[in-house]
Amino acid sequence: MNKLSVIIVTYNEEKRISKCLKSVKWADEIVVVDQSSTDGTVEICKEFTDKVFVIEYKGFCEPDRGYAASKAQNEWLLYLDADEVVPEELGREITDILSQGPRCDSYYIPRKNIFLGKWIKYSGWRPGYCLRLFKKESVKFPEMIHDDILPLGDHGYLKESIIHVTCDNLEEYLEKVNRYTTVLAREMYEQGERPTPGSFMLKILALPPARFVEKFFLKGGFMDGVQGLLIAFLTFYTVFISHIKLWEMRDRSA
Repeated sequence: MNKLSVIIVTYNEEKRISKCLKSVKWADEIVVVDQSSTDGTVEICKEFTDKVFVIEYKGFCEPDRGYAASKAQNEWLLYLDADEVVPEELGREITDILSQGPRCDSYYIPRKNIFLGKWIKYSGWRPGYCLRLFKKESVKFPEMIHDDILPLGDHGYLKESIIHVTCDNLEEYLEKVNRYTTVLAREMYEQGERPTPGSFMLKILALPPARFVEKFFLKGGFMDGVQGLLIAFLTFYTVFISHIKLWEMRDRSA
């Protein structure tokens, strides 16, 4: 049977990381890369594995997924975020594939996204396939925020879902939005974006409403009820604030 290493990147996840790690304790190895957490995340992780590597803070996980993969001993990897859980059914599906001999080099896994206590079935969040099960050398790890892992060879799809609890409350989600919008603005700035007054006004007037319409109407967010409305508005807000922060960066560098 092919052995499996689970790789996880963490930062201040003491409330969730235990559930995540318990759900994959059947794996042959667990590797955690922690971005200098200031809470009890590292101590909790060390209860499950001795392969915990503490590195500098970056504010988002994407830059360190490749580093986590490099620390794994096994060829087959399962990548998880700290706010995700592998149900028993998915665990069995993964072990069956590895024991019978995988037909592909990598596999997309659907996600069951929970937002403010509700399973989001629309809003562009379902099935939410992400490339999470793969051979170490068969994928590319982009480093931009929210960029997905990409397959380099043949890939397949699993049936069972990862459970993803996006937040426990709105305050927590807004904290994430604040952190991610700073990263998004910095990425745009580093790519050479320098908004003029005209382009800035055009983008903040056009892009946020367009994303709201996409989420709430085109992606069926209205069928997710109040949570769907909040997701659409928070998407609007994220785009709006990202460009405000980009404008601030331009002014500070002038």
